[in-house]
Amino acid sequence: MNDKDIGLIAEDNTFGAMLRSQLLTTAAVAVVAFVMSGMNASLSAVAGGLAVTLASFIAAKLAISKRKDAASVLGSMLKAELIKIVLIVLFLVITIREFEALVPWALIIGLAATAIISGSAISKRSKYLKI
Repeated sequence: MNDKDIGLIAEDNTFGAMLRSQLLTTAAVAVVAFVMSGMNASLSAVAGGLAVTLASFIAAKLAISKRKDAASVLGSMLKAELIKIVLIVLFLVITIREFEALVPWALIIGLAATAIISGSAISKRSKYLKI
């Protein structure tokens, strides 16, 4: 195994940890929403959480850059964030249009909690944290 392979494994582990964190957060918010307000609130929380999770997944896969210079990395990061924001807005518009029994507070909390966890999962990732 060479240094390039180790780098790819580390990226996959961080990416997998981020996705697991987002999915666990979405599930936790959905359970709380269900207890507080029922199935529609739970489904709304899932819709909000999945909007962030799916957008993050797609953006990360589309914005991978082979080049490692600072300008390319910054460009890839900005491209990924733009893609993620556009996809989140698109997923939310579809959800708001199609889900008639939407519970707005649950959607917003699901989205916000998952977005916050997404950032912290990457920034606080360490070899000692098994997420």
